[in-house]
Amino acid sequence: MAASISDLPNEILEFVFSLLPPYEPLEHCAAVCKRWNLLATNVRARKKSNLQKGLLDFNLCWKEILNESTPRIAARFAHASSLHRNSMYVFGGASSYDTTFNDLWKFDLSRREWIRPISMGTYPSPKAGASLICHNDLLVLYGGWRHAYTPFHMCTLIDELHVYNIAENRWTIHNQAYGPPPMTGHSATVHHNQMILFGGYQKQAESLHTSNDIWVLDLERLVWKKPFVSDLKPSPRYGQFQMAIGDDHILVLGGTGGVNRVFNDAWLLDMQRDTWVWKRVQIKNKKSTVTHNWCYPACNVGSKVIVLGPTSPNDFQIIRPNRVPPIARARPPNDQLRNRMGMPHGVHGPGEPNIPRNNAPPLRPNLPPPPPAPVKPPSAPALPGPSSPSSSREKVSSAVAEAKPGPSGLRSPNSNSTAGPSPRPMPVIRSAFGRQSSEDDHLPKRFNQQPLEQNHMAMVAFSVDSNNHWSSAASSSRERQLERLRKMEEKISAMRRAKEAEQHQQQQQNPADDRRQNEANESGQENREVGIDESTSDSASDPITPKRVKRNGLAIYVCDVSNLLSNGGTEPTIEWHESKNSGLIAGAPDHYTFSTMVNGNGELIVFGGLNKNHKSENLCVSNSVHFLTVPTAVV
Repeated sequence: MAASISDLPNEILEFVFSLLPPYEPLEHCAAVCKRWNLLATNVRARKKSNLQKGLLDFNLCWKEILNESTPRIAARFAHASSLHRNSMYVFGGASSYDTTFNDLWKFDLSRREWIRPISMGTYPSPKAGASLICHNDLLVLYGGWRHAYTPFHMCTLIDELHVYNIAENRWTIHNQAYGPPPMTGHSATVHHNQMILFGGYQKQAESLHTSNDIWVLDLERLVWKKPFVSDLKPSPRYGQFQMAIGDDHILVLGGTGGVNRVFNDAWLLDMQRDTWVWKRVQIKNKKSTVTHNWCYPACNVGSKVIVLGPTSPNDFQIIRPNRVPPIARARPPNDQLRNRMGMPHGVHGPGEPNIPRNNAPPLRPNLPPPPPAPVKPPSAPALPGPSSPSSSREKVSSAVAEAKPGPSGLRSPNSNSTAGPSPRPMPVIRSAFGRQSSEDDHLPKRFNQQPLEQNHMAMVAFSVDSNNHWSSAASSSRERQLERLRKMEEKISAMRRAKEAEQHQQQQQNPADDRRQNEANESGQENREVGIDESTSDSASDPITPKRVKRNGLAIYVCDVSNLLSNGGTEPTIEWHESKNSGLIAGAPDHYTFSTMVNGNGELIVFGGLNKNHKSENLCVSNSVHFLTVPTAVV
């Protein structure tokens, strides 16, 4: 007697359905019979609950879709995306070549491939930073910006309203006499038959400014209106995240009000009465919140908000060891410093020089004193102001920056040569940190961070003659320390080369162990991120200073918003969950900003983004698709 798939128990058949993509293939199974429909419904519900549970336990995995088939969407950032049934729609965006797009793409989540609909009607103009929402079978597009046609003009803000009918594959434009101004960076959500817009970067009366206004679009008549809002409002902002809470509430998270004004607050909008009321939301566990909550993707999964962002506030900061350990020496007098820098004795400048502190090389108070002047002039009057060590250090640092030594570390011949001894060539000291690891070449630098060699050459102005006993002691101690650092560096390099050779040999002998080796490398990278140095030393006298190396990946932040509408008269609150391993998961996308994330059936879809190359001025734009889901185990 032949058996069929219908003879399988419900548990086995439901497990088979869970291995299918939770989109069109699962819908086809649900259309077979009532039994299969019930099992398919259970699979959808279980995938959604597993995703929420995985977000709390951080039991997640990243998957990247590598599809080489045509057509392929161009790389872009600041695009608009929305989910409709079994597809993700993407419109517009900007490239790295000062261009903006007006194309519409459809990503089939069942087949994991891109489709370019050749639509009809009035196409929108090229734009980026627009809002795109889905209502029934319509896509509503509003606002945005586009690049200027000439390099000397600013970007253009747009106030066009377009509607795309998915069933008819047609664009239509709707121009109203009354509506919101041209804007970008605003947020939009759908409530019943209305689209609610909040904030944005707007243009009014030839002036650009941030906004905290609310506009409402009737999706049936396509008519704009502006509701009455309470006097208490959030600060003007753009780039925030907005989601619907229940039927009559809106939650707004984050945003930015301009340069160095990033908001990490939360606001709740109550729309139950004629006058809409804003309420500030209390935030619990603020230390686990994302720091830059305005240019990273975010979406909601049930009562949870998921934000992708940097791992910590010091994401771009690198901890490096000092070049030379400190040497305890007395501080040189002010007269000798003035003599060394070519300033006449008894003459004081007009107070503190107006030189930025970041540009002046740091002064180490433990350096040997300069040689005495050949002729001792009369004593100079005391400097005005407090004689604290910090103020003296700032004045000496400013004076050194004002002297501006040349590349060789010597003053120019045009300076006051009679004020000090004749310049002499400096001995070449080998740098203990001349060679850096390959990881440092790919790490971002701060804009105001001075190179180590530049700080080293700035100290040449405080060197002394060889016949000075202070110089002999300092030189001898420095040579011993540099020799110790050089041996340490050679030892670390030899260990690194031996480890790389061993890995290369293992990969040639057994290619099947590549996956386990990569996992070991990732665990070692995570140890280095938290400051754990895996290298060992045979001698305890040669310690290895650990480095903190940040991985260029996006971390996951989860916020619980289930207590916003709690009864009992309590204030609305949200709570950020503690993340494991700083929210980093193996296979996470690179550190891209201005990407989008939508909530599918039991998975999150991340697309596109912008990543600046910190070694140059080039911009890297992505067209990759990443999925965040719960790992499945096949028995």
